[in-house]
Amino acid sequence: MPSSPASNLAFRTGSITTAFPSDLTLRAEGLHPILGSSSQATHPGIEVRVGGEDLVIPYRIHHEGNEQGCLQLSGLQSVMYSCILTRHHDGHVRQRQLRQIISVPEPWVVPFVVQLTGEYVMEILDTCEAHLQALDPELYGAFIRDNPKYFKAQQDRMISYWDCYYRHLYKHRQDYVGFRLFEHFRKLAKG
Repeated sequence: MPSSPASNLAFRTGSITTAFPSDLTLRAEGLHPILGSSSQATHPGIEVRVGGEDLVIPYRIHHEGNEQGCLQLSGLQSVMYSCILTRHHDGHVRQRQLRQIISVPEPWVVPFVVQLTGEYVMEILDTCEAHLQALDPELYGAFIRDNPKYFKAQQDRMISYWDCYYRHLYKHRQDYVGFRLFEHFRKLAKG
């Protein structure tokens, strides 16, 4: 298991470079000019394991720049930019960027998609469900198996939001999109 720079504050809070595998560091650094003065919330980053590497994606970013910044990027950097914007403070931005990445078959995209399934924004959950067939079963299954505590925390978060905001509308679990998403993920994890 490679060592992780856990003592580095940027690593613990999540940054552009810690959000992607080390072989993408230079491309991630190339996003700095496009993201400009984006700032991160003080919340600790989201620690996940992808392809044997420890990554930390930002919990939330505050980016007032143009979402179209990706138009000046290469294909791979454009996907990376969209991944980072799925952590945006505005749910509409998160949903639009989710549509850009959800069918991309890269293991480092998976945590950005799965993170959104634990959120309370119903439209984001509906977008995830509408694209379930586009998800690479091997990539998502491997990610869930490699991150059982993270997956459980996301599921618990989804249940908490359902209980707080949606239980009165969806009394039966099978009627709420979040439960259907996590059931699908559990099946992928089993192979």
